[in-house]
Amino acid sequence: MSLMNSVFKNEGKLLLRNKFLAIPFLLNLLYWGYSIVAYEVQPTHYEERAAAFYQSFLWILLLNLLIVGLVAVYMASKDRESDFEALVATYQVKNSEWILGKWLITQLYGLCITVLTIVVQGLWFISATMTLENWFQHIFYVFIQMEGAFFLLISIGFLFAILIKTILAYLVIPACLVLSLLLPFDYTGKAAVWDNPILHLFTPFDYMFVESPYEGIWGIHHVFKDSILHQCAIILLGIVVISVALLLFRHHRRSQREKKLLPILITIFIIPMVVLSGIRFMQYDRALKQYISTGKQYQESFLGEDDESYYEDYKDDQPYDFAMEKTNLSVELQADDQIIVQSTLTVKNNGNESVDDVFLTLYHGLKIKECTSEMAVACSREGDFITLHFDEEIQPGEKFDVHLHYQGNVLQYRDDGYVKQAFIDKQQIYLPKEAGWYPLIGKRPLVIARERSDLYAQFELRNARLVEDFPTEFSVKITRGNQEVPLALTIPEIRKNTFQGISQYGLSLLGGNFTEEKVGNIRVVAHTEVLNGMKEVLKRYQKSWSFMEDWLGVPMAPSVIYILSDNYYYLTHRGMNHDFYMLRSENIDDSEIAYELLNEVIQDFSNNNGDFHIVYDAMVWMILNNLNEQVRFTEWYKSNYWVEDEGIALANLLQSYEEKGPEPFKDVLKYLFDDWKGLENKQDFDMEAALKQYEGAAK
Repeated sequence: MSLMNSVFKNEGKLLLRNKFLAIPFLLNLLYWGYSIVAYEVQPTHYEERAAAFYQSFLWILLLNLLIVGLVAVYMASKDRESDFEALVATYQVKNSEWILGKWLITQLYGLCITVLTIVVQGLWFISATMTLENWFQHIFYVFIQMEGAFFLLISIGFLFAILIKTILAYLVIPACLVLSLLLPFDYTGKAAVWDNPILHLFTPFDYMFVESPYEGIWGIHHVFKDSILHQCAIILLGIVVISVALLLFRHHRRSQREKKLLPILITIFIIPMVVLSGIRFMQYDRALKQYISTGKQYQESFLGEDDESYYEDYKDDQPYDFAMEKTNLSVELQADDQIIVQSTLTVKNNGNESVDDVFLTLYHGLKIKECTSEMAVACSREGDFITLHFDEEIQPGEKFDVHLHYQGNVLQYRDDGYVKQAFIDKQQIYLPKEAGWYPLIGKRPLVIARERSDLYAQFELRNARLVEDFPTEFSVKITRGNQEVPLALTIPEIRKNTFQGISQYGLSLLGGNFTEEKVGNIRVVAHTEVLNGMKEVLKRYQKSWSFMEDWLGVPMAPSVIYILSDNYYYLTHRGMNHDFYMLRSENIDDSEIAYELLNEVIQDFSNNNGDFHIVYDAMVWMILNNLNEQVRFTEWYKSNYWVEDEGIALANLLQSYEEKGPEPFKDVLKYLFDDWKGLENKQDFDMEAALKQYEGAAK
């Protein structure tokens, strides 16, 4: 032990004298200094400090892993390369004393980089909006991710420096990083057919997430437990690897004690490593299997090639004569993603015919315990669809009540099992409407999936677009264990854990670290740090919504807005309507707002011809001009598009109306839009003919 201590001290002195080994610390300080200053100097913040930190953290971590791994190879091989080891071999020094002294000082070098990172993180997060418990959780998450990765990479560096007695040993570290992290680098939720997502577990730090481990109002709760499990297994593997290196180093210098102790030590650490790795493997394997089983259940063959046509062909746009007039829910949220619900539904026949079968939709993972009505009814179920068969036909205009008692597990996955689609935990709750956690009227596809032979899962899966034909009056009472986590629904909270209101969108339940405020008449649910920044964005949205409502006579402004991370925005934004909106934590420019809102109004772009594209562009210009004054439409059009003579001619047709002023231009565009909207075949739209009709009507 004394000799190992001497080696440790000597190597420490050599490290302190080596000026080049101070470069990584300077790089880290400069990198974090730039990241923090670049964030803090912004007058308005659109994302949380933690989000900005983790976006930077992943890239500097890769660089630190490369540097520390190369230092490990250097530390293990430098004496051999300088011929000093030949002299040391004559000393009475054991393998473990010689190697572990160097290994420990290298681990200390990696630990110093880790400490530097968490000091920067801890100081920066003091000004972030989070509890002390969450602050410690973030610190520990970064510590275990970095130290576990350094621990393993340093051990691998020592092992291969011993096995490969040439400069090629230095190539092992970048090769390991490339194989585990960059091949494949497809963390987009769509693993290619040759890329088994389970292989992504074989990384020096836990990388089983899409984009960033940080999820806005849910922090790192999604990944925290799994990451600790993963990194504990990595640390145990690092001990096994360095023990193997000790066995292979200088056979003739191994003591009898080392010969007996090292195999026992390897066995002792391999067993818990395998157990922890097995638990982590089974966790993700369950998620992946559930994702695959979900896709297979909903999978349909699709012959089209265009992604948008795939979505449009399978969207939920079939009207249903029955309406859910009232929905009263008594919801009990339990741990482990379990839910118990007592529901009373008031259904009305808005059709012109009497029927004896009424259909409901409820996620198939929720088991119905009771289904009753004052009228004689028989309930049957197939997958997500519930059939209510009445002995007496339901007449037009007639209402009836149905009582459903159901319970079950709501945990659902998307994106190859990386993203939880619906979940209930102590610190985080998310039950989107698309999860089918409460009864929907009619036969509704909760998920649409199409065959994709180029993907590992053999299908592409996305949430369905659930559009209601009629508004519903909701009353929801929620009971739960942890009362500290705030809740939000797409209807207002009238008292603690009781929500009531009318919505045509439906219900999406949210629980996490957020603040709810009103911006105008709109309820905004967002992380406290992004609320002020998003208010600035929402002012521009509100200005556009009001303008379009006055101009086109269509409802636009939502009653509630959720601001969530990218993953959940992409899962939900196609199903939004004027009652509910979801935004990401980012600054959105005027062009994005204009195109997004106009696309919401138009929706169906199939079979549109060039004439309507000019009208579409003119409407975009009109929305932009309302936000900030633009150049003339024809100039804007020519500067933004690569146009042919025909396109310029069509744009010039509108120029005379623009020259008359904004109001005449608005009127003619409204007329053209209504003319296009009334056509059954959109290819028949003729702008020149429509303008002649407009002039005739004006005269």
